[in-house]
Amino acid sequence: MEKYLICFITALLSISCSNYPDNVNQTLKFAGDNRAELEKVLKHYSQNESDSLKYRAACFLIGNMLHHHSKNNKILDTFKRYVLDTVPTQLTYKDFQGKYGQLRNVYEITYDAHVITADYLIRNIDFSFRMWEETPWGKHYPFDIFCEEILPYRVGNEPIEDWKEIYHHRYKAMLDTANYDRNSPLAAWRVIFEYLHSKVEEDLLEWVFAYDWSTPNLGALTLLDLRYGTCQEQTDMLVYVMRSLGIPCGIDMMVQHPDNYDMQHWWNYMRDTSGLCTAFDFYYTLEEPKEKLAGIHKCGVAYRKCFALQDESFLLKYHKKDVYLPASLNDLFLQNVSHHYFEENPVTIPVSKEYKKGDLLFLSVFNNTTWVPIIWNVVKDGAITFRYLEPNVLCQLTYFSREGTYRPVSDPFILYKDGSVYFTKADGSKLQDMRLNRKFRFPWWWYEYGENVIGGKFQFANKPDFSDAVTVHTITSAAMRYIDVPVSNPGQFRYARYLSAPERSNMMAEVQFFSDEVQLQGKVIGTDGSYQNAPDKTKYSVFDGNTLTYFFSIELSDTWAGLEFDKPEHISRIRYWFRYDDNTIREGDDYELFYWGEKSWISAGRQTAVDTLLHYPQIPSGTLYWLRNHTRGREERPFTYENGAQIWW
Repeated sequence: MEKYLICFITALLSISCSNYPDNVNQTLKFAGDNRAELEKVLKHYSQNESDSLKYRAACFLIGNMLHHHSKNNKILDTFKRYVLDTVPTQLTYKDFQGKYGQLRNVYEITYDAHVITADYLIRNIDFSFRMWEETPWGKHYPFDIFCEEILPYRVGNEPIEDWKEIYHHRYKAMLDTANYDRNSPLAAWRVIFEYLHSKVEEDLLEWVFAYDWSTPNLGALTLLDLRYGTCQEQTDMLVYVMRSLGIPCGIDMMVQHPDNYDMQHWWNYMRDTSGLCTAFDFYYTLEEPKEKLAGIHKCGVAYRKCFALQDESFLLKYHKKDVYLPASLNDLFLQNVSHHYFEENPVTIPVSKEYKKGDLLFLSVFNNTTWVPIIWNVVKDGAITFRYLEPNVLCQLTYFSREGTYRPVSDPFILYKDGSVYFTKADGSKLQDMRLNRKFRFPWWWYEYGENVIGGKFQFANKPDFSDAVTVHTITSAAMRYIDVPVSNPGQFRYARYLSAPERSNMMAEVQFFSDEVQLQGKVIGTDGSYQNAPDKTKYSVFDGNTLTYFFSIELSDTWAGLEFDKPEHISRIRYWFRYDDNTIREGDDYELFYWGEKSWISAGRQTAVDTLLHYPQIPSGTLYWLRNHTRGREERPFTYENGAQIWW
């Protein structure tokens, strides 16, 4: 698709006609047999002077329509029907794959200019203007903001659908009956946002996050009742809701996570009457707008998804030149909005003489495997400068050949908030002993998970209702590894369980009961059900031998998972794992440590873990390190080693 897109960009940029703006003429030419439908819209709004703004809006949509399209195929249609006909869980896509196969990334491309109708465009324009003119806050927004943040009929490459009035009718009634500042779009959105997180309707589901699939934008009508998908589907759905109510909003994104293995990530922003914006996603409360947007996640460089073709987009600037076109920047509609998020903090990086004035170089971040471009610039006066970068992000200046072959231009570096730059460089004259206990940063949200275990109890009993329960151990601290608990009680018991802490979800991953050195087996008993009806998060997960599956109870307090033995047993030891990320060192796994040397990663050797720490003696200091697990897993991040601790980047 990208090659075809580049070809018609090249062919159509030279087209000109005097009747309409140049970009409108380009779309009319490209529309072919559908040209009459587009001209019908332009004629409709050119009859009366009172419609002059609507005519300009029509020109905006048609002038930028040339490059907009839908992506679809038969299996994607099947997938949409499948997810709408089921109550989704995190295993929904896996179940779909088992029945229908994987979602294929070969799609039919349908360009808007070839199929969109005059009636559809006119309805969209008229309704959008109605929202702009009738909402109490509409008068605060100029025409250019209206065009990008209320008017568009699509957010990505979803099907063309009549969605705005459908969404409006569903959500407007809530605003009519709610008590809020009716002059504030932020106050109005808070009403809707709280509703979306509530369970006031039986069919209003909590969002089930999907990790295993990537599709084109599913479309407004699919997302009207669906609460399942990735952050892309979340942000799309929130935009559909807000724009249907005349609330200016959009989607910001990163093209590559700078501290994770995922590629892209999306979040929303909305605009207040002051012109300032606030950034948020489905899980975060709405903050007051500020001069600088508060980032939802570390992103390095922030981009905005626009409807209008962006003249400064990488693809438009370089599609006719003999340079590498990275997939991460291959989007005509991305606008760099880092200046809305970060203070100007310029960094200038000298380059060697082999790079001449005008040479194209990329600033890249590491994605667990390789370096991925997130922004570009050209060499000037023997150096290259970037002005708005997020501080405390690991970057590297890189060169890519036309074919995509990567070559480092600089050592990896970290730009600090005060403007200083730390280049990681191996110092062989200062060797250090390293003791490593993880291969991936500890996500902040895991601290919250860990607290759920504090106060949990292990109990034994001889009655199935545990009315005669004996508490043999109460958990007092969280731990991201297995814990062995010796049991001193000399009795014999028919039942054993883990009971969740008061007012805490049960998130136990694995429990093993031992009689001397023999692991006891039994019938799984305990609290039924699981959060979001996830079949892999029931009481059975606590005894399935897999430390990455876990019980996730629906209720808080008094939820439990246990075993019923065939006969009373003497239990001498308990081993348990609470919910964790499996990124600590695992005994028996094969690890390899790398450090950044002279323009490349250098192996410091492989070893099999014999406990929960890896020891690497006499390793060069002052550089960047990367611990790989060759046995399992995919989450790995580079780190520096400071004062005997791993510092993650």
